[in-house]
Order: sequence, then structure tokens, then C-alpha cells
Amino acid sequence: MRQDRSSGNKAESGYRHADPVTDAALDWFVRLLDAPADAATLAAYRAWRQSDPRHARAFDRLTELGGMAELHSATLTHVAAAHVTAAHLPAAPVPAPVRRVCPSRRAWLGSIAATGLLALMGSHLYPDLKTRWSADHRTAVGERREVALPDGSQMILDSDSAVALAFGGEGRRVALLRGRAWFDVARDTARPFRVAAGFSTVEVTGTAFSVESDDRGDSVFLERGRVTVSRPDDPARPMTLAPGDRLTATARGLTMQPRPDPAEALSWRNGRYAFHNERFDTVVATLRRYHAAPILLLDERIAMTRVSGNFRLDDPAGALAALAGMAGARITSLPGGILVLR
Repeated sequence: MRQDRSSGNKAESGYRHADPVTDAALDWFVRLLDAPADAATLAAYRAWRQSDPRHARAFDRLTELGGMAELHSATLTHVAAAHVTAAHLPAAPVPAPVRRVCPSRRAWLGSIAATGLLALMGSHLYPDLKTRWSADHRTAVGERREVALPDGSQMILDSDSAVALAFGGEGRRVALLRGRAWFDVARDTARPFRVAAGFSTVEVTGTAFSVESDDRGDSVFLERGRVTVSRPDDPARPMTLAPGDRLTATARGLTMQPRPDPAEALSWRNGRYAFHNERFDTVVATLRRYHAAPILLLDERIAMTRVSGNFRLDDPAGALAALAGMAGARITSLPGGILVLR
């Protein structure tokens, strides 16, 4: 059993990180999740954070993990068994957190850290650095940018997106490194225009279409004209899209999807997010692109709830608050803009 560092009382046994600073940051993450609005807790947190630069760095590393798929999977695995009650809070600010965390919640955080997620910070940050080095054009979170390409084509980059260009005498190629982009391609039958994403290559001579790419797959929507989509490992079997078609490409292959309302499919170009009967976790995944801090969804039942709406993309927190009411979710705001849905 462990001793409470402040009161001397016996504390609940549970996971303890080898680094005492990270261990304290884990405690603060839990306590703020349980009682984010309590003034005494927030004051104690600020005192701890400001007392040593290492404290702020350790806490920020934990919150950055919120956008990682590994953290999402770990929390869904363990949160079902964790019925957490609010922590007993100190009456006044103290320099270090009082260890009175519910054992089930402590075990939940311990399981996350024990699975190696803290060690994955390097692999989480490296792709972003690689994108910064490789991109010719990229947008920040919440930014949308129109770009004139060297051949006269037009491109709109969505929030948190990046592309690399390769325009030469015989070809026009765009690599979508991250996010989403819309293209209005200048016609040139001698030089096909290709967009390479994570799981697919789109080829056209003159048309308008959008491509979205993340770790799960690519989504291609054709506004007008005609495009062919192929997989890099199977270029001999492309699929052809007609206006209004939507196709997804994953590690398992190419799949035609139900034709969406074009106004909904391209609403992001006008700063809106319109959707109908979408899974809540799909909507949250989209809104993460527009919110600077992590958004955690910790309830599988809520994740599968179907929702519809039309929201401004410059206010993702407001959209999530409205959607949480529809889905029966509780939304908690943590320091740094972190949002937790459960």
C-alpha cells in the first residue's frame, strides 16, 4: 500500500509510473476529469503546474495523447468497468496532488500508461514533423486556404491538412499528406492530374472533386466530370466515378458508398459541417480536425448513436455541446481546451 503524500493516510494501491513527475501528472489528469469546475482543485492544479516547468510539460504530453487512436482504444476497453465517483478535494491549494483517486479510475489510467502509450509520443510526433518537412502547402487547425496550382488548377485545403506538389513537363501530381482538399482541375489531356492519398490514387484530366485521408482510409467525392480511383498495390483494377459518386479506399480495397447530398459533402468549403444520420464517433472524428486541443470520446454506446446536424466549423466546441445533448453524452472541459465526452 502507498502512503498519501500530503495527509499521511493510506492511499489506494494502483499503477504508479516510474517517473514521479509523470505520476503526478496522471493524478492531475484524473482529478480534473472528475471535478473540473471545482475552484480549489483548479487552484491547486495551477500551483503544481507553475511550481516546475517539468510539471507543465508532463501534463501537456498526456493531453496530447488524447487525439491518438491507441488512447481511444485503451479507454474504451477499460472505462466500461470503471464507475467513478468524484474525488475528495482539498479545502485549499496544495503544492502536490492529494492521492485520493478511485481505484478503478486509477487502474484505467495505469492501463493506458502500462500499454506503452507514453512511449508512443515519439511515434505520434514524428509523422507531424515529417509532414512539416515534406509539405508545400499546409493549414493550421481551423484554417481553410485557397491555392492556385502551377497548371492553373484551383485547390482548397481544409483545416489541419497538407499537400506536396510535383508538377513537371509530363505530369501533375499532388500528394495529400493529411486532411482534406478539393480540386478544380484545369483540363490537359496530355498531362493527367493525379492525387495520391494514403490508400488510393485519383487520376483525372479535368474535373472537380474532393479527397479526404486519415489513418483509417481515403474518401473521394466527385462533384463533376469523371475520375478513376485505384489502389497503389493494384493499379490495374481502377474504379470509375460519375458525378455525385463517393468512394472509400482502405487497406481492404475500394468500396462505392451511398451517394451523399452534394451540399452536405462539400459544405466544409463554406465553413459548415452538414451531416445526416452519421455515427457520433464519425462526427467527433471530423470535428477533431477543427479543434486545437484533444477531444476524447470514452463511451462506446454514445459512439454508435446516430445524429444529424448543420454546424459552423469555426465553433467545434459549440457543435459538440449541442451534439452531446442529442446523443445523451456528458461533456467535460479540461484546462487547455481538452474536451471529454462520456
